[in-house]
Amino acid sequence: MKVWLFDYDLTLYGDEERYVINSLDHRISLFVQKTVGGDFESAHRIRTDYLEKFGTTLAGLMAMNGTDPDEFFDFIHEPEYLTYPKRAPEKLALLQGLQGPRFVFTNGRHDWSEAGMAHMGIAPAIDGVFDLKMMDWVGKPHESAYEKMERWLARVWPERCGAMPGRECSMPADKRDIVLLEDSLRNLEPAHRRGWTTVLVNPNVEAPAWVDFHMPHLMNLRDILPVVSS
Repeated sequence: MKVWLFDYDLTLYGDEERYVINSLDHRISLFVQKTVGGDFESAHRIRTDYLEKFGTTLAGLMAMNGTDPDEFFDFIHEPEYLTYPKRAPEKLALLQGLQGPRFVFTNGRHDWSEAGMAHMGIAPAIDGVFDLKMMDWVGKPHESAYEKMERWLARVWPERCGAMPGRECSMPADKRDIVLLEDSLRNLEPAHRRGWTTVLVNPNVEAPAWVDFHMPHLMNLRDILPVVSS
């Protein structure tokens, strides 16, 4: 049995809907501006600098500006300012056809990915969300995020699965059976080091040799599924 882990942004929805993450990035830059002052362009540069140095903009804000994480997410996740992905029944069918539990593994707070999945109509295919708060605000690509994900899976999946007749409830003994789909090479590297199966979902970058599978869009999983599932 495989355990399927999906990043949310630019993975469960694709590059053709980049306007979704752009709407969130705009809110993040506004929060940075509100926090550090200055003009919007300077705040945008600080946001990208924090992202590069700390792994997430929030980690930089916490380290450099003492930001409260929930205050940050409450601001950037105000629905009236955001755009969400389109309905995607074909994704629902694809995800429901995967054998094994399916979770979102995201550097955001759960409400952002849950709202997006509700808009796409794919929420019934997802068994849970492991978000940044559950990582104690230290997200991918930090090694601790992947360690906590493994511990959470080992504890939570058997509990939840017990109430689902016909589902396989044991966690795989082989870490190759943990499959992570991500648009970020930086976030895939620790998964590779841990022995997980890595799937790069990104049409804009070349995949290095250590990546197990590379595809431009989530729906391309149909093409490689027989190999990934073997």
